[in-house]
Amino acid sequence: MHDTKLRIPPKVVDRLLDLLATDDAFRELFQHNRHAALVQAGYELSEEQLRAGSPFSCLIVWGLASKATIADARDQLRAHLLADGTHTVVFLLDANSIHTVLRTSQPDRHLA
Repeated sequence: MHDTKLRIPPKVVDRLLDLLATDDAFRELFQHNRHAALVQAGYELSEEQLRAGSPFSCLIVWGLASKATIADARDQLRAHLLADGTHTVVFLLDANSIHTVLRTSQPDRHLA
């Protein structure tokens, strides 16, 4: 069985976080079409992922965290998004989840 879990490359994570922390139009796109937003940030689907169906179907964010919150937590978010064993974790960008998820995943580091 092949691994079809969404894994976001580091340069795409960096671009994604930069855009989510600064660009209102991108944030709006992300909330309505995560696939298009990730593609705009530089993510490319492999042939295997295309055959398996959309890996973006579970990227649900009900209320995106503020630009300031994402900017303030950027290093922690980046580490979490790139951590081994982490996949399809964009839900942590949800305004109601960001602090809890990051505290749980990195108990020695707390968000202000």
